[in-house]
Formats: sequence, structure tokens, C-alpha cells
Amino acid sequence: STSSCLVFGRLATRCIRGSMPDKNPVDGKRTAAWTGLGIFKGFGLVVVLFAIAVGTVAKVRPALFLRIPRVGFIPWAMTGGIMPPYIWPTVFAGDNHKSWLKDNDVVVSTGAKSGTTWMLFCTHQIRVKGQAGPKPFVDVSVTTPWPELLQHPDHSPMEQVEMMHNFTLPDGSNLAEYWNNKEYPFRIFKSHYAPRQQGKKPAMQGAKLPVRERPNVKYVAMVRNGLEVVKSFNPFVNKHREEFRTMWGGFPPPAPEDDITESFNNWMPGGLFGFIWWEYVSGWWTFRNDPNVLLLHYSDMITDPRTGIKKLAAFMGVTLTPSEFED
Repeated sequence: STSSCLVFGRLATRCIRGSMPDKNPVDGKRTAAWTGLGIFKGFGLVVVLFAIAVGTVAKVRPALFLRIPRVGFIPWAMTGGIMPPYIWPTVFAGDNHKSWLKDNDVVVSTGAKSGTTWMLFCTHQIRVKGQAGPKPFVDVSVTTPWPELLQHPDHSPMEQVEMMHNFTLPDGSNLAEYWNNKEYPFRIFKSHYAPRQQGKKPAMQGAKLPVRERPNVKYVAMVRNGLEVVKSFNPFVNKHREEFRTMWGGFPPPAPEDDITESFNNWMPGGLFGFIWWEYVSGWWTFRNDPNVLLLHYSDMITDPRTGIKKLAAFMGVTLTPSEFED
């Protein structure tokens, strides 16, 4: 850490000063020792200066780390940067959600690689009853936005929420017309987080959603077989464009697709990605009977989508006629 580097540098300098030999060595051994100590002193100073530089960047403008090609995400993470660097829970932290999340909103918070885009499309189609809707469908990221996803390292999470309301699309229309349209019976947002766990220790890394604090907001969660999630994850990571990786300091790094042994270990409890599946599943399971929560399983939706759609519609308070259901 930064503090460890500073302490090491200071100790090294003090040791050198306390043991420095005479300036006029009389033999080659003393000369070599003095030279070695001088190198060590220089190294200590370099460590101190490096630690100061890293600490300053981390405190003043940590996004600068992400400008380092390929490995910038490493110093970002080592100095306390959130990971992934582009997904921030700030929009749900504390009372921040009160500034943008409204009663009757629907938050589709499926597990990673567990049918997120599919569920966003389904909930939107139920909302418009299979019709075109007030605005033409462009993409789920436009019609059902993801507030916690930053579009650029220099953006702050709450600035991102503001941009959702004010951003102008290439055709001159406002982004909000697609997701915040007054003709919609409710708004839909994307997430991957689990509910807040009051008093649970140790704290769950992905437990961010104010489910019980906002009983009039509806939450759709969906889990998937863990082995299928791991199998799907590496190809997903490798589909990220190089421009995206460059913007985020090389994250996510390419993942091996021929051998998922390492990936499997990373997804086990306590592993690098363990919280994404284990904490998500256990977190939502605790809330499965809450009236504002609908917990689905990916396999059930695959094998019997008609029943799944009926459950979604009933949960969101949408009545579909037989013809609307078929559409």
C-alpha cells in the first residue's frame, strides 16, 4: 500500500544515514559497500517518491490510473478503486436513490450472465403490450437504462443520472423520451445488485438495492445455474471491444476460453468473482417472499416462457388480452 511504501522508504533512508562510512574509503571493500549503500539509498528515495505520486493521484484524480494502457486497472484497484471501474453503486447508496428512483418503477436486477437483456426486453414488451409504444424501440440500454454504468471514467455516478435526463441522441431527440416517457405506465431500470442486508456481517459486496426501504418499487431478479454462468462469462469478456478496454485501463483483461479451471476457482466463495453469483443468489433468496420482489430462474423461463411472461405481467400489474399476450 502507499503507507507501507512510505514507511519502507523512510526506514531505508534512516538506516543509510546512520551507517554511512567515511567519505574517504581506504580500501576497495569499503568503496564497494559505500556504493551499494548509495544505490540502496537511491532506491529508497525512488520508493518514497513513487508512493507519494501514487497516493496523490489516488486522492486527487484516481481516473488517471485508467489512462495507463493495458494495466491501468491494477493501480486503480490497489488504491481502493471500485471494481469493475465502470459499475458504481453510488446511485443507490444512502438516500441517493430518492433523487431519481420513483414509486412504481421496476428494477430488473438479474444475475450476471443470467438473461439480463432478455428480461429487459420482456418487461418492456409487457409494458407496451406488444405494441410499438410511444417511441420506436432502439436498444434496451436506451429504453431500459442502467444507471450504475458509467459511460466514461471522468463521469461521476450522479452526473450519469443527470445525463440520462438531458442527453441528446444523434437524431436530435432527448434520451429521456425513450425511458422516461409519460405514456409509459412505469419506468424500467437495469441492475445486477442484490438487496441491502441489514445488519449482516461480513457485509455483502453486491448488496446495494433498497428493496425494503422502497416497498413501492418492484424488483425482478433472476438466477441461473452457476456452471452455466461461468461457461458464459469468458466468451462475454472477450467480446469487449479494444476501445472499451483502452478507456478503462485494460479492463476487463482477456480471459481463456479453452480452459475454465481458473475461472471456475475465481467464481467459488471467496474467489475474485465469488460475490457475483454466491452473494447474489443468497441475497435474493432471503427476499424471495417480499411482496415487491419476483425471483425467477433462468431455466424455468427457457423451458416455459409463457408461464414466465404471465408471472412478469401479473407482478408488474399489467393485464394482457389473449391477442396482446400472443403479440
